[in-house]
Amino acid sequence: MQFFEDTIAAQSLIEEMIRKYGYASEHNFWYYQYYQDYYNPPHRNIFATTDYGALLGTYDEHAKEYFVVFDPLALSKDRIRLVNEYIEWIFSNTPVKKVWFQLDQSNRKEFLRTAAYPPHLCRIYYTLTCPIMNLEKFDTELPGGHYKTLRKEMHKFYREHQVVLCDARTYEDKKGLHDIVDDWKKKRPNNERGMTGVYHKMIDGSFEGMDEARVFVVDGKASGFNAGWKIPNIDRFYAAVGIHNYSVDDLGTMLYLEDLLWLKNKGYREADMGGGEKSLTAFKNKFLPESSYKLHLFSVKRPE
Repeated sequence: MQFFEDTIAAQSLIEEMIRKYGYASEHNFWYYQYYQDYYNPPHRNIFATTDYGALLGTYDEHAKEYFVVFDPLALSKDRIRLVNEYIEWIFSNTPVKKVWFQLDQSNRKEFLRTAAYPPHLCRIYYTLTCPIMNLEKFDTELPGGHYKTLRKEMHKFYREHQVVLCDARTYEDKKGLHDIVDDWKKKRPNNERGMTGVYHKMIDGSFEGMDEARVFVVDGKASGFNAGWKIPNIDRFYAAVGIHNYSVDDLGTMLYLEDLLWLKNKGYREADMGGGEKSLTAFKNKFLPESSYKLHLFSVKRPE
């Protein structure tokens, strides 16, 4: 196993591995860079490779723990082999007592089936539900009784407010975008503020790595933004980012709806609408996703 700590210098290698093995929503080089700031203080990226795959990892200097922040980059038959090799290397070559992973439900199930670590050493910290929208079937007219309230909210919103969409990648008022993130953070509970640093880094980086990125301007003021990218090797878009500043009623609903309408009109067939816990999942389910999957963040403890 080989490790690369300067992941900017290793960009071409990482992007090559993503092109070859990528399949998960978060398999994106620039998002991997931004994601270091999910943590406070930020983690340090450490990219791990073998001759059959790679892991998008980080290291927590404060807690002295290793993280694999996204699903493994490998063929399905090799993914858990790669995870187990990584754990064995870490526990054999470092004194750390815990390694963290974020794996989708199928990868974690296979890990528990084949790993040498019993379930009591692999505690789940949290689980996110990720809805998948079939954009080919999504009707932009929002017909029927299910969407009656949403139609009324939409008509009222656009009757009372002037909305303009701007390309976030070339949007000049970065302070206005940072203000959105700061206002969003104030409205979120402490356990839901982790993405704050990621959003700020994304803005500073002019949304590098995004295939779509739009600022939602309401009555002349930037009030939210959506951004995401095409998932490698599958016909699906990842709607990674959608936040707003709570400045007007129904803003979050209209921002989410704008994302769906934009992606459908751009010709995307499916969209992964991103993970959330119970309340956010309930909100997203109002739009009738076709399916969903789960992501688990869990740790593996060194056996005593």
